[in-house]
Amino acid sequence: MAVTDIWGPRTPYKRAQMWPRRVDTELAAGTTSDDVDCWVPTASVLHSNGDGLEIAVRRGRIVGIRGRADDRINRGRLDVKDRYGWKANASPDRLSTPMVRKDGELVPTDWDTAMSRIAEHAEDLLMSRCSED
Repeated sequence: MAVTDIWGPRTPYKRAQMWPRRVDTELAAGTTSDDVDCWVPTASVLHSNGDGLEIAVRRGRIVGIRGRADDRINRGRLDVKDRYGWKANASPDRLSTPMVRKDGELVPTDWDTAMSRIAEHAEDLLMSRCSED
Protein backbone atom coordinates (compact mmCIF):
# COMPACT_ATOMS: atom_id res chain seq x y z
CA MET A 1 0.00 0.00 0.00
CA ALA A 2 1.47 3.34 -1.00
CA VAL A 3 1.12 6.20 1.45
CA THR A 4 1.51 9.53 -0.28
CA ASP A 5 0.41 12.05 2.37
CA ILE A 6 1.14 10.42 5.71
CA TRP A 7 0.23 13.43 7.87
CA GLY A 8 -2.98 14.41 6.08
CA PRO A 9 -4.03 17.93 5.09
CA ARG A 10 -2.38 20.86 6.81
CA THR A 11 -4.41 22.78 9.38
CA PRO A 12 -2.47 25.97 10.00
CA TYR A 13 -2.95 27.98 13.18
CA LYS A 14 -1.52 31.18 14.62
CA ARG A 15 0.93 31.55 17.49
CA ALA A 16 -0.74 31.29 20.92
CA GLN A 17 -3.77 29.69 19.29
CA MET A 18 -4.99 26.22 20.27
CA TRP A 19 -4.10 23.50 17.78
CA PRO A 20 -7.29 23.08 15.71
CA ARG A 21 -9.30 19.89 15.97
CA ARG A 22 -9.31 17.54 12.99
CA VAL A 23 -10.74 14.03 13.19
CA ASP A 24 -8.67 11.67 11.04
CA THR A 25 -10.46 8.45 10.09
CA GLU A 26 -9.24 5.29 8.37
CA LEU A 27 -11.69 2.50 7.56
CA ALA A 28 -11.25 -0.85 5.83
CA ALA A 29 -11.85 -0.80 2.08
CA GLY A 30 -15.57 -0.79 1.31
CA THR A 31 -16.52 0.20 4.88
CA THR A 32 -18.35 3.42 5.71
CA SER A 33 -19.10 4.98 9.08
CA ASP A 34 -22.70 3.73 8.70
CA ASP A 35 -21.38 0.14 8.58
CA VAL A 36 -19.69 0.45 11.98
CA ASP A 37 -21.57 -1.29 14.83
CA CYS A 38 -19.75 0.69 17.55
CA TRP A 39 -16.79 2.96 18.19
CA VAL A 40 -14.69 1.88 21.19
CA PRO A 41 -12.82 4.73 22.91
CA THR A 42 -9.19 4.00 23.79
CA ALA A 43 -5.70 5.48 23.59
CA SER A 44 -2.74 4.53 21.46
CA VAL A 45 -0.10 2.34 23.06
CA LEU A 46 2.20 2.57 20.05
CA HIS A 47 4.07 5.58 21.43
CA SER A 48 4.40 7.58 24.63
CA ASN A 49 1.82 10.30 23.96
CA GLY A 50 -1.24 8.08 24.45
CA ASP A 51 -3.19 9.76 21.66
CA GLY A 52 -6.96 9.44 22.10
CA LEU A 53 -8.66 7.40 19.43
CA GLU A 54 -11.66 5.18 18.78
CA ILE A 55 -11.65 1.73 17.23
CA ALA A 56 -14.38 0.95 14.70
CA VAL A 57 -15.94 -2.48 15.27
CA ARG A 58 -18.22 -4.38 12.90
CA ARG A 59 -19.42 -7.91 13.62
CA GLY A 60 -16.82 -8.26 16.38
CA ARG A 61 -13.87 -7.32 14.14
CA ILE A 62 -11.75 -4.16 13.93
CA VAL A 63 -12.62 -2.35 10.70
CA GLY A 64 -11.05 1.04 11.30
CA ILE A 65 -9.95 3.83 13.56
CA ARG A 66 -10.55 7.53 14.10
CA GLY A 67 -9.02 10.23 16.24
CA ARG A 68 -10.92 11.73 19.18
CA ALA A 69 -11.44 15.47 18.74
CA ASP A 70 -11.81 15.91 22.51
CA ASP A 71 -8.35 14.47 23.23
CA ARG A 72 -5.96 17.02 24.74
CA ILE A 73 -2.91 15.51 23.02
CA ASN A 74 -3.79 14.80 19.40
CA ARG A 75 -7.11 16.71 19.09
CA GLY A 76 -8.38 14.10 16.61
CA ARG A 77 -5.25 13.63 14.53
CA LEU A 78 -3.75 10.19 13.92
CA ASP A 79 -0.09 9.60 13.25
CA VAL A 80 1.06 6.95 10.79
CA LYS A 81 1.32 4.12 13.35
CA ASP A 82 -2.13 4.86 14.75
CA ARG A 83 -3.72 5.32 11.35
CA TYR A 84 -2.47 2.07 9.81
CA GLY A 85 -1.23 -0.10 12.72
CA TRP A 86 -4.70 -1.56 13.43
CA LYS A 87 -4.57 -3.43 10.10
CA ALA A 88 -2.05 -5.88 11.59
CA ASN A 89 -4.83 -7.33 13.75
CA ALA A 90 -6.39 -8.98 10.69
CA SER A 91 -3.12 -9.99 9.04
CA PRO A 92 -2.92 -13.65 8.00
CA ASP A 93 0.68 -13.57 9.30
CA ARG A 94 -0.45 -12.75 12.84
CA LEU A 95 0.06 -15.52 15.37
CA SER A 96 -3.17 -16.88 16.83
CA THR A 97 -1.57 -18.99 19.55
CA PRO A 98 1.59 -18.67 21.65
CA MET A 99 4.70 -20.40 20.37
CA VAL A 100 7.67 -21.84 22.28
CA ARG A 101 10.97 -23.21 21.07
CA LYS A 102 11.31 -26.99 21.46
CA ASP A 103 14.37 -28.78 20.08
CA GLY A 104 15.21 -25.67 18.03
CA GLU A 105 11.74 -25.40 16.43
CA LEU A 106 8.82 -23.12 17.28
CA VAL A 107 5.75 -25.13 18.26
CA PRO A 108 2.27 -24.02 19.39
CA THR A 109 1.50 -24.17 23.11
CA ASP A 110 -1.08 -22.92 25.61
CA TRP A 111 -0.91 -19.53 27.36
CA ASP A 112 -0.10 -20.96 30.79
CA THR A 113 2.95 -22.79 29.45
CA ALA A 114 4.15 -19.77 27.45
CA MET A 115 3.76 -17.35 30.36
CA SER A 116 5.47 -19.75 32.77
CA ARG A 117 8.44 -20.03 30.44
CA ILE A 118 8.64 -16.24 30.12
CA ALA A 119 8.51 -15.81 33.90
CA GLU A 120 11.18 -18.49 34.44
CA HIS A 121 13.47 -16.92 31.83
CA ALA A 122 12.98 -13.45 33.32
CA GLU A 123 13.81 -14.78 36.77
CA ASP A 124 16.95 -16.48 35.42
CA LEU A 125 18.01 -13.20 33.78
CA LEU A 126 17.43 -11.25 36.98
CA MET A 127 19.33 -13.77 39.08
CA SER A 128 22.29 -13.81 36.70
CA ARG A 129 22.39 -10.00 36.72
CA CYS A 130 22.27 -9.89 40.51
CA SER A 131 25.10 -12.39 40.80
CA GLU A 132 27.33 -10.15 38.63
CA ASP A 133 27.09 -7.25 41.12
